[in-house]
Amino acid sequence: MHSRNAEAFFNDLIQNERTRGLCLEIALLPENERGDAVRALGYDFTAKELDEVVCREYVALSEKRRHILGGGDLRDIVMERWGNHMDP
Repeated sequence: MHSRNAEAFFNDLIQNERTRGLCLEIALLPENERGDAVRALGYDFTAKELDEVVCREYVALSEKRRHILGGGDLRDIVMERWGNHMDP
């Protein structure tokens, strides 16, 4: 099976309600189990790779799509760890 990268994960998260639901379930797992759970969905990327995609793609998202990433989830987790800010 071919693993999907951080860009595919980000796009799936934005465009696919099922993926978002699965990710919300994964977010409830202990932190040390989350990476394996995401890989079990067929994705393989580092936190830094995801950070780069989020920082690059967030500014191009419509307001509606930005709302999908609302406060307290992917943006906060990724940005807090790498110290970047996505305010346009």
